[in-house]
Amino acid sequence: MPLTVLQIAPLRRRKTVCYIVVERGSSSVGRASASQAEGRGFEARLPLHFPSRRRGVFVIDGSFSVSGLISVVQQIFQSQITFGTSGNVSERDDDRDGFWITPSGVSWRDIADESLVKITAGAVTGNLRPSTEWRAHQALYERHPWIGGVVHLHSPYATILSVVGSPVKAVHYQMARVADEVPVLPYTTFGTNELAQSVAQALSPQVRAALVANHGLFAVGDSVQSAWTAAREVEWTAMIQYHAMLIAAPAVLSPGQLQAVRDAMAHYGQAPTP
Repeated sequence: MPLTVLQIAPLRRRKTVCYIVVERGSSSVGRASASQAEGRGFEARLPLHFPSRRRGVFVIDGSFSVSGLISVVQQIFQSQITFGTSGNVSERDDDRDGFWITPSGVSWRDIADESLVKITAGAVTGNLRPSTEWRAHQALYERHPWIGGVVHLHSPYATILSVVGSPVKAVHYQMARVADEVPVLPYTTFGTNELAQSVAQALSPQVRAALVANHGLFAVGDSVQSAWTAAREVEWTAMIQYHAMLIAAPAVLSPGQLQAVRDAMAHYGQAPTP
């Protein structure tokens, strides 16, 4: 039976070649001919919900330039900061026409380059279904052009505070790079547009993280690594706050004190190598 290429379109991604070929009425996989590919990559424009895996099978050859995203995935797995397959991470594409996100229901240990999914306006590229929170990531990138990476975790202490409706406060100056206070947003069902818009509206360059009540933590940055750093700083501060609350009401740094920390941090660390 002849193979049929489903709605192919150029995929402008460095070092990526993607062929999507399926046998009509089956899930057999093949590759596009040289004349079809014309030496370029392709992506399939299919519904984000993938109503049926039999509608198309993705085959990806080559390598994505997403080493930063995979590095963060590995760090999350090694840190054991989140539970099971919960949480997701994404990185804005170099071409700024979409973003790469981790897949739905795959353990952090098993996520590799070929597991990642690219989402653009109405199009998906990848072997697997994207994380159920893809709408939140998409809303953040669309609303905030400065965001380059998003990290969502069900980390223990941030989630504990979200359950009791307590914002993460600046009980330590480590919070200065993230926000004066990390708010708690109302509970909404995971994966919904309602949650996506709530998170996107709450975050800004001055507030780089938010908790969703009875759910978990979203953190952003100008890169996926800086988003991961923000997530860790929030989780660590939430741990300090939680334990301090067991003893007494913790002291909270003022906005002025936090600004002084930000000013001092401008001279922290080593100067870049010329």
